Amino acid sequence: MAVLDRDADIVVTAAPGTGSTALLAALVEQRHVVQVPDPERARAAGVDAKHGTVTQLVAAGLLDDDPDLRVVTTTRNPFDFYVAEYERTRTRWVHELREPDSWLHHTPGALDQLVDAVTLDFDQWLTVAVGDPDRPRRINPGHVTEAHVVLRMEAMEDDLRDLVGLDLAVAPTNVTDRDRAYWRRYSVAGRRLVERAHAEDLERFGYRF
Repeated sequence: MAVLDRDADIVVTAAPGTGSTALLAALVEQRHVVQVPDPERARAAGVDAKHGTVTQLVAAGLLDDDPDLRVVTTTRNPFDFYVAEYERTRTRWVHELREPDSWLHHTPGALDQLVDAVTLDFDQWLTVAVGDPDRPRRINPGHVTEAHVVLRMEAMEDDLRDLVGLDLAVAPTNVTDRDRAYWRRYSVAGRRLVERAHAEDLERFGYRF
């Protein structure tokens, strides 16, 4: 879902794997906001009800195209993102296999990604996930490209205050139980792969290994 905050003139989208669930929950609990879209309408329109972009929501008629609204979304250190994605797929999403109605069975490519995560070691999986390192990649490019403001997961409250003007407490949500020292998972080759592919993310948001 996205969250519409008319008092702050913002619409906040949920970019997967970047702390967006915690951010949206904080907005719902602490601000006067409206959640969009209605899940049933989103499914009927073929839009991801949780992670749809503003561009997708507007195109489907689920959100008004309002030029006065700032689009806000979230991002994450790419090095940490890949480790989290690998572990989340192996330890959480794998259980979705038992659910015939799960998004896993209805999202193109999702089953192949799960099989890769549970059958390959991290370096092998990373090579597949990143692909051609000379083709620039972004974390959730659809969300980031359309956004006027991008908040870093690692500095969510500070960025909210400094870039949006909101003082909110954002409690961690849906945290995967894993070693937080993501750098331990990387070989030199894996590190270089992410550095090449995500050079723009690293420079724009000040991320380091």
